[in-house]
Amino acid sequence: MKPGDRVICIDDRNWYAIPVRCICAGLIYTVNEVFTCKCGNVYVRLLEVDKYYNMWCAGCDVTEYTKMFFHIERFRLAGEEESREEIDEKAEISFPYLN
Repeated sequence: MKPGDRVICIDDRNWYAIPVRCICAGLIYTVNEVFTCKCGNVYVRLLEVDKYYNMWCAGCDVTEYTKMFFHIERFRLAGEEESREEIDEKAEISFPYLN
C-alpha cells in the first residue's frame, strides 16, 4: 500500500483495551500515509480520518497524542470488484440512519 491507494476495511474489531473508532468494515478509505514504527509495526493514516487522538502502539507500549493511525492488516487494496453500487449498498447497511 502507498499514499493515494483506495483500501477497504476488512477488520474493525477492537484488538486491545483502547477502542478503535472511525473505521468500519466494508467501507472504502484512501491511504494518506504508510509508516513503520520503531518496533516494526506498520500503520496507515487515512484521508477520511483526519483527527487527533491518544494512539497506542502495542509493540512499543507507548501512547502518543497524534493523528489517528491503524494497523495495515485491517485493510486490503480495493479492487475493481468493488463497484460504486456495492460500496453505496454497504454504506446503507452500515449507516441506515444517514439515508
